[in-house]
Amino acid sequence: MGTFQLAQGVQISVDGTNWYSLTDHNRQPISITYTLVEQSDRMANGTFRKYVIGRKFVIKVDWKDVPTLDSNLVDWDGSTFGPAWIKSFYEANAFNPIYVRFNFAKDNAYLSGTPTPNTIPDSTSYQDTRATGIAKSGQTYNAFMTTFTYDISKRMPGTLGAVGYDYVNLSIEFTEV
Repeated sequence: MGTFQLAQGVQISVDGTNWYSLTDHNRQPISITYTLVEQSDRMANGTFRKYVIGRKFVIKVDWKDVPTLDSNLVDWDGSTFGPAWIKSFYEANAFNPIYVRFNFAKDNAYLSGTPTPNTIPDSTSYQDTRATGIAKSGQTYNAFMTTFTYDISKRMPGTLGAVGYDYVNLSIEFTEV
């Protein structure tokens, strides 16, 4: 297998220093949901007031029919991990916050953190993941793994003395701390 020019879409870490790339093999779209931590109320004169304390993310990643044997992953290069590894990582770290990094293209305003409020994004300041490298592309979150599903969809027997493996449907949800 060759090396891909784009960084893996999802990487995880327990310390924010050592990163582990999760496979993009049959990965479905990454779902990002914004959750506002807010208080809103109508005042005595009928006006609406809203106080936003913060914005948190809930990010869900799904894979369909992915082989559990890492060497069968389309993007396997010895440092990309599949369902069996992801399941073991979840079981070891389910009760602790971890770091999760999503590599994707975005506007330059986000490279330094949060864009300035009440501004319009500049469509000429776009950065892609190839041009900026792993460290500057995407977004890193401190999150809990709040949902995990591991469904075995097919079983593959080993041939000629090779080890058998499963195909699984995998889903994991990260909720920002």
